[in-house]
Amino acid sequence: MTIIRTATRTDRFRPPPPRPVTLKDFLGPSFPENTPRLVAVFGTIAIVAGAALVAATAAIHLHLWLAGYRHVPRIGPLFLAQAVTGFALAPVLALGRHLAVVIGAALYMAASAAGLLLSATVGFFGIHDGLRVPWAATSLTVELAGMVLLGSANAVATWRLIARR
Repeated sequence: MTIIRTATRTDRFRPPPPRPVTLKDFLGPSFPENTPRLVAVFGTIAIVAGAALVAATAAIHLHLWLAGYRHVPRIGPLFLAQAVTGFALAPVLALGRHLAVVIGAALYMAASAAGLLLSATVGFFGIHDGLRVPWAATSLTVELAGMVLLGSANAVATWRLIARR
C-alpha cells in the first residue's frame, strides 16, 4: 500500500528557507533588493555625504601636512597617509557604495577622530596637541559627522541584509 501525501495549504505558502549571510553579501551593493525605496534613497544620500566628508578630512590633513606637519617625526607620514587614503577612498565609496567599503570608511573616520582625540588628551606617538591647534575642531567635527553618517548607513544596510533572510 502506497501512501500519497497531498500538499496542504501551509505547504504551498511556506517561504523558502533562509540563506545564511556570507562574505559575498558584504562585497555586493550596500542595500539588498528587499530594501524599501525610501530607506535606500536616504542610505545612499548618507553614503555619498559620508564620502564627501572623507574627502574633506583628507583635504584638511593634506593642508596640515603641507603647512608644516610633514616635518614632525612619526606624525608627518601619518598625515600624508591619511590624506592619500581619504582621497582614494572617497570616490570608491561614492561610486561603488559596497557594504564592505562603507564599513571601511566608517572605521577610517573613527580612527582619524580617535587619533586626534588621543593627541589632544594623552598624546599620540610623543606628540601632544590640544583641540585649539588650527583645524583640530573642524577636523574632529568632520570626522565625527562622517562616522555617524557612514555608521548609520552601515547599520541600516546590515539590518536589511539580515532581514532579507
